[in-house]
Amino acid sequence: MAKVSRRLTIFEGPDGSGKSTAAKAFAHAHGARYVHFPALPRVHAGLARMYVEAMLPAVLGHEDVVFDRCWLSETPYGVAFREGEDRLGDASRRMLERLALRCGAVVVKCNPGWEAVERSYLARKHLELLANTSQLRQVFELYEHEPTDLPAVHFDYTVGHGAVPYEAVEQARYDRHPVDLPTAGNWHARTVLIGESFAERKDNDPFYQWPFASFSKAGCSQWLTQQLDAIGCHESELLWVNADQDLTFLHELRPSRIIALGAAASHQLYRQRITAHTVPHPQHFKRFGGRTRYPLLELLQEHVA
Repeated sequence: MAKVSRRLTIFEGPDGSGKSTAAKAFAHAHGARYVHFPALPRVHAGLARMYVEAMLPAVLGHEDVVFDRCWLSETPYGVAFREGEDRLGDASRRMLERLALRCGAVVVKCNPGWEAVERSYLARKHLELLANTSQLRQVFELYEHEPTDLPAVHFDYTVGHGAVPYEAVEQARYDRHPVDLPTAGNWHARTVLIGESFAERKDNDPFYQWPFASFSKAGCSQWLTQQLDAIGCHESELLWVNADQDLTFLHELRPSRIIALGAAASHQLYRQRITAHTVPHPQHFKRFGGRTRYPLLELLQEHVA
């Protein structure tokens, strides 16, 4: 078998939810690298890059990684004590999840209920991020509605033996990607989006690249991701690939639909005898499409329907 990315497991929840204790125990039990993300008050534009760097041991197939907090905490805690500042934005969060799916990422949502959270927080308030129970309640409620395209399991440390159910976490994972393919998204998605090749790196982008992912406002990655978000197309429904490589693995995956993003990608697919729908390259359409709707969105909604 080809070497595949290692597992990424993300523990999320408000202060007092048992998140850090569970994350450390899970990492220790399964030989994973434990990574804790504190508040990082001096980090702004480079935050997304830091998440990528922390994922790399799993992305590159070296070792499993456990995150104690991730991009999902940005909105709840930003509202609570950063005056609503969002250092990432929805598009960057989606692109991070696009990469995390490569590692079969699963979110363990820690929530033992408000009373247990408040009790635990008050017992160790001096160690927590939040200043008071009013902030804690705000964060607790925001977590209830924090969206993610990653599969999730719920964990309540007050139930049973207090250990995260490993079998449930593993059953929730999507398949991990071969290390030698610079792909992202859900490996067995019904729809494959094919780009041409990687663009030049821009400010704040990590050295590691995956298709249509840039944290810079330049280019079209953010724009395209926003378009997908607007129609409710989830990252778990897509596999992202570039055409400047051997794509014979697509014959084995047999997705329902392959869509070439631009004429250059379409031509490379034709040379490899792979049939695909073709839409304008998002960079070209963003610049010259005017007020018309990007044709990719019609294809995706038709497929979902």
